[in-house]
Amino acid sequence: MRSQFLRRVTEVVIISKESVLIVLWTTGRCNLACEYCYAGLTHLKADMDFETAAQTLDLFSDHYMKIQFAGGEPLLNYPLICQVVSYVKEKNYNASFQMQTNGICITPEIAVGLKKMRIALGVSLDGPPEVNEFTRGRTRDVIAGIGCLANEGIKINLNSVVTSHSITQLPKLVSFAYYLGNVGGIGLDLLRDAGRARDQRAIIKKATPEQIKTALTKMVETAEELYRLTGKKIVIREVHEAKQRLKMTSCNKEYCYASCGRSYVVLPCGDVYPCGSLIENPKYFMGNVVKARPLKNVVIVKAESQGCKTCDYYSICPGGCPSRLILNDEKKQDTSLDCVLKKAAFELARQ
Repeated sequence: MRSQFLRRVTEVVIISKESVLIVLWTTGRCNLACEYCYAGLTHLKADMDFETAAQTLDLFSDHYMKIQFAGGEPLLNYPLICQVVSYVKEKNYNASFQMQTNGICITPEIAVGLKKMRIALGVSLDGPPEVNEFTRGRTRDVIAGIGCLANEGIKINLNSVVTSHSITQLPKLVSFAYYLGNVGGIGLDLLRDAGRARDQRAIIKKATPEQIKTALTKMVETAEELYRLTGKKIVIREVHEAKQRLKMTSCNKEYCYASCGRSYVVLPCGDVYPCGSLIENPKYFMGNVVKARPLKNVVIVKAESQGCKTCDYYSICPGGCPSRLILNDEKKQDTSLDCVLKKAAFELARQ
């Protein structure tokens, strides 16, 4: 399942009062069966039709829209993506486009289309080939898809779901990203206790705090060494963001659009939730765009541990992913894995 890497690619999130995040769940179908997929237990295998997408966009036409294509694997409904981009241009809506994909569907023709539509791209890759093959599969096809994008001069970012299996190999992913040639950054998505991951706990486990700190340090060291040798830079998202925040005298502490009530994940049937991680939870149901009723505003309140307010970085840290803290039940803990990752990133940024 798609993470929301693209909304935080390599910069501090700046959320204007007029902007909204619209996540169009183009399809529930997927061509992978990732061990940890947080949409793995849903039965939403349908494709979104154009009418549902258009009604959604019309509903938010007076806002600046960050439109993200998600799923499932969004490119399995590539015709809808093309229709949406054309519709936005026809209506002269103020919008930008982004997508997280597993890369398998990307052919030379689709790469050309994505370039023309100016869709910002993130590709899911959990580690070097042997690691990705274990958690996700079809790695050869993913690399071929990334190659098609490279041939069109399309720069991408990688998103890696962090598990106990992948964590020690993440520094090797930095080296592999150099080999791919068109990777600008790598972001880390800590495992969520949802969907298929709940049933795979014996196989798929969370990384430990020490593993996270060690891996992040080695990723930065690898990236810096390769930069010295080649002059080519690959940023580690978490550390890059921490560096930016350390430079600021005042800082936006909102973690994401869902944490300030301006995120709308629209499923193929028109149902709306604030976050793709919470689509199985009726508590977060916001309404349905097809039924043309006002949507309920839902804010995912950012939980803070007791240790947050005494942390040196409290004034500039956006905290952890609100939905992950809910799913992992980490809001009751003194220190979440999100906190461990953020603090390690700030420490490395200070160096």
